[in-house]
Amino acid sequence: MNRPMMLSAVTRINRHTVMRVIDDIVVSCGGWIEGHTLFSNIAATFRFVLPASGLAGFALRVNALGVHIDAAGLDALAARSPGAGQAGDAEVSGALSMTFLHDEPDMRREIPAVPG
Repeated sequence: MNRPMMLSAVTRINRHTVMRVIDDIVVSCGGWIEGHTLFSNIAATFRFVLPASGLAGFALRVNALGVHIDAAGLDALAARSPGAGQAGDAEVSGALSMTFLHDEPDMRREIPAVPG
Protein backbone atom coordinates (compact mmCIF):
# COMPACT_ATOMS: atom_id res chain seq x y z
CA MET A 1 0.00 0.00 0.00
CA ASN A 2 1.29 3.44 -0.91
CA ARG A 3 1.86 6.05 1.73
CA PRO A 4 -0.48 9.05 1.57
CA MET A 5 0.73 12.09 -0.36
CA MET A 6 1.35 15.07 1.86
CA LEU A 7 0.67 18.38 0.10
CA SER A 8 1.16 21.88 1.51
CA ALA A 9 -0.33 25.05 0.09
CA VAL A 10 -0.94 28.71 0.87
CA THR A 11 -3.70 31.05 -0.25
CA ARG A 12 -5.10 34.51 0.28
CA ILE A 13 -8.60 33.41 -0.80
CA ASN A 14 -11.39 33.43 1.81
CA ARG A 15 -11.25 30.17 3.76
CA HIS A 16 -14.99 29.48 3.50
CA THR A 17 -14.85 29.69 -0.29
CA VAL A 18 -11.69 27.59 -0.53
CA MET A 19 -13.05 24.81 1.67
CA ARG A 20 -16.27 24.50 -0.34
CA VAL A 21 -14.48 24.59 -3.70
CA ILE A 22 -11.78 22.07 -2.66
CA ASP A 23 -14.59 19.63 -1.81
CA ASP A 24 -16.11 20.21 -5.27
CA ILE A 25 -12.75 19.80 -7.03
CA VAL A 26 -12.00 16.48 -5.35
CA VAL A 27 -15.44 15.08 -6.20
CA SER A 28 -15.31 16.34 -9.80
CA CYS A 29 -11.92 14.62 -10.25
CA GLY A 30 -13.49 11.29 -9.26
CA GLY A 31 -12.49 11.23 -5.61
CA TRP A 32 -13.94 11.84 -2.18
CA ILE A 33 -13.11 13.68 1.01
CA GLU A 34 -12.32 11.39 3.95
CA GLY A 35 -12.30 14.25 6.43
CA HIS A 36 -10.95 17.64 7.30
CA THR A 37 -9.54 19.43 10.31
CA LEU A 38 -9.75 23.17 10.95
CA PHE A 39 -7.07 25.00 12.90
CA SER A 40 -8.68 28.27 13.91
CA ASN A 41 -8.96 30.57 10.88
CA ILE A 42 -5.31 30.10 9.99
CA ALA A 43 -5.11 26.57 8.54
CA ALA A 44 -7.10 23.55 7.42
CA THR A 45 -6.20 20.03 6.36
CA PHE A 46 -8.21 17.93 3.93
CA ARG A 47 -7.81 14.15 3.74
CA PHE A 48 -8.90 12.83 0.36
CA VAL A 49 -8.73 9.91 -2.07
CA LEU A 50 -8.41 10.43 -5.83
CA PRO A 51 -7.89 8.11 -8.75
CA ALA A 52 -4.38 8.55 -10.18
CA SER A 53 -5.98 9.77 -13.41
CA GLY A 54 -7.54 12.71 -11.50
CA LEU A 55 -4.33 14.03 -9.93
CA ALA A 56 -3.27 16.32 -12.79
CA GLY A 57 -6.74 17.87 -13.02
CA PHE A 58 -6.82 18.30 -9.26
CA ALA A 59 -3.49 20.18 -9.28
CA LEU A 60 -4.55 22.43 -12.17
CA ARG A 61 -7.92 23.31 -10.66
CA VAL A 62 -6.53 23.93 -7.18
CA ASN A 63 -3.88 26.25 -8.62
CA ALA A 64 -6.50 28.06 -10.75
CA LEU A 65 -8.50 28.62 -7.55
CA GLY A 66 -5.57 30.53 -6.07
CA VAL A 67 -4.35 27.81 -3.73
CA HIS A 68 -0.65 27.39 -4.46
CA ILE A 69 0.76 23.91 -3.79
CA ASP A 70 4.47 23.95 -2.95
CA ALA A 71 7.13 22.38 -5.20
CA ALA A 72 7.44 19.20 -3.10
CA GLY A 73 3.69 18.67 -3.38
CA LEU A 74 3.71 19.18 -7.15
CA ASP A 75 6.54 16.64 -7.40
CA ALA A 76 4.53 14.15 -5.31
CA LEU A 77 1.49 14.63 -7.56
CA ALA A 78 3.58 14.07 -10.68
CA ALA A 79 5.17 10.92 -9.21
CA ARG A 80 1.74 9.38 -8.52
CA SER A 81 0.15 10.32 -11.86
CA PRO A 82 -0.48 7.71 -14.58
CA GLY A 83 2.62 7.08 -16.66
CA ALA A 84 4.81 7.48 -13.59
CA GLY A 85 4.39 3.84 -12.63
CA GLN A 86 0.78 4.28 -11.47
CA ALA A 87 -2.31 2.80 -13.11
CA GLY A 88 -4.94 5.41 -13.99
CA ASP A 89 -7.59 3.79 -11.79
CA ALA A 90 -5.31 3.29 -8.77
CA GLU A 91 -6.61 5.05 -5.67
CA VAL A 92 -4.21 7.62 -4.24
CA SER A 93 -4.81 8.93 -0.73
CA GLY A 94 -3.49 12.28 0.31
CA ALA A 95 -3.72 15.24 2.62
CA LEU A 96 -3.72 18.89 1.62
CA SER A 97 -2.64 21.25 4.40
CA MET A 98 -3.54 24.84 3.62
CA THR A 99 -2.40 28.01 5.34
CA PHE A 100 -4.68 31.03 4.94
CA LEU A 101 -2.84 34.35 4.68
CA HIS A 102 -5.01 37.21 5.95
CA ASP A 103 -5.13 40.15 8.36
CA GLU A 104 -7.97 38.83 10.51
CA PRO A 105 -7.37 38.26 14.22
CA ASP A 106 -7.03 34.69 15.42
CA MET A 107 -10.43 33.09 15.86
CA ARG A 108 -10.92 31.87 19.41
CA ARG A 109 -13.45 29.27 20.47
CA GLU A 110 -14.68 28.66 23.98
CA ILE A 111 -13.79 25.14 25.12
CA PRO A 112 -16.08 23.95 27.89
CA ALA A 113 -14.48 22.50 31.02
CA VAL A 114 -14.96 18.77 31.39
CA PRO A 115 -16.29 17.83 34.83
CA GLY A 116 -14.17 15.53 36.92
